Amino acid sequence: MKYDRPVWQIMHECADAMPAVFRYEDVRSWFKAYYPDVNEATIRAHLIGLTEGGRAKHVQFAPRSPVFRRVARGEYESIPLHERGEDPHAAAPGPRRLAMSLAGDRAVAQGRGGAVESAPADDGAPEQLVPHVVLLGSVGERVNVPAPAKEVYRDVSFQLARLEAESSGADWFVLSAEHGLIAPHEWISPDSRTLDELDPGYRVVWASWVVTRLQSLVGSLDGMVVRVDAPAAVIGPLYADLQAAGAVVSSGPVVSLAPLEPETWDEEAADLAPVTAIEPSSPVGAHLSDPQQATPSTDLELLPRTPGLYGWVVDADGARVLNRCLRLPVAAGLVFVGQVGGSSWHSLVDPVLNLRDHIQTVQLHGRTRASTFRMTLATVLSDHLGMTSVDDPVLTTWMLEHLSVSTWAVPDGEGLRELAQLLVAELDPPLNVDHLPATEYRSRLQQMRTALA
Repeated sequence: MKYDRPVWQIMHECADAMPAVFRYEDVRSWFKAYYPDVNEATIRAHLIGLTEGGRAKHVQFAPRSPVFRRVARGEYESIPLHERGEDPHAAAPGPRRLAMSLAGDRAVAQGRGGAVESAPADDGAPEQLVPHVVLLGSVGERVNVPAPAKEVYRDVSFQLARLEAESSGADWFVLSAEHGLIAPHEWISPDSRTLDELDPGYRVVWASWVVTRLQSLVGSLDGMVVRVDAPAAVIGPLYADLQAAGAVVSSGPVVSLAPLEPETWDEEAADLAPVTAIEPSSPVGAHLSDPQQATPSTDLELLPRTPGLYGWVVDADGARVLNRCLRLPVAAGLVFVGQVGGSSWHSLVDPVLNLRDHIQTVQLHGRTRASTFRMTLATVLSDHLGMTSVDDPVLTTWMLEHLSVSTWAVPDGEGLRELAQLLVAELDPPLNVDHLPATEYRSRLQQMRTALA
């Protein structure tokens, strides 16, 4: 949780502050004023889930009493407190604690501890949201004659995903490279190509086509949870368009419908889903990946003046921009990991060997070609920001608006480079490019950098 209580409890406070009749924009403005770290997708999902007659099959809100009533399309009223049937002041679970051991991690970096150890399991870890809509990508072997869409694709992984979708109770559809969005019982001719063979430019048009048809079949996507199980190549543009339509988007297999205990449900699971999954196993990786540990780029005076590791974290709006510019999935969260002060030839020529000065003077306000991360951002955002050169100050403005930085300070740089390399390999942030295997992200970045040069 980002605050001292879950979002469903905060919604009661919000309801008491609303006028007699209000709209979603009023709720969003209230949260921006009093609880700014709760993102729009979470707010929207809770408004709908806590509205009388809302998403009934969404297990997250099944144990909750309604807080709002819909009085007209897009308009709501608050249910009086004495009619809500639930105490909004019930005790909330305490914040999660991170088990971190700097000595253990440095031992790993220096080769004394073997592999990076896993963090202790968190008994209160959040479950994933149960979807309202499931979209299954067409993959693998296909039949050779026209058939219902659910029977065209014979790949075992598709059929297993189909069974999970059918048992979930959600509406589900098939994603086809040539037919777009198809209802399971619609008859189609088999595709002559697969989703991951789509041209990047066509993927963008295809995604818009899919979302438009989905809206025509299920109505407004505002606040709906849409789960996409498809090749990574097509998730990016589709993820961005679904978000733009108001959906809460996630990726991967369908989750179980088993009811969740209210006291263990983390309301922040409604955050924008990690299409690019980052699941750190080490304590230091968990720390760098946790947005709650990050310092806004406008408050860098709070950073330590010591060597250490740092991670750049992007907010939801910034992730959508990176997603559209790269045409590949980028989730809100950790996008780049680096180190400063580790032993290298840089220590002989670069006097900026502490976290605060390096991030402030080199990465945020320095010359773009002096920073790998800043140069990567310039490569991706140049057209979007209308940059006239790689040193155009609009890049710094964008970084100040959308980025924060998490740090892990150490007393000296011994073993720091090795630890950084282990973490980058473990977390695989989408904007790290050096000393890593080729991926679609890095190939795309290389193409864009060549064009920028």
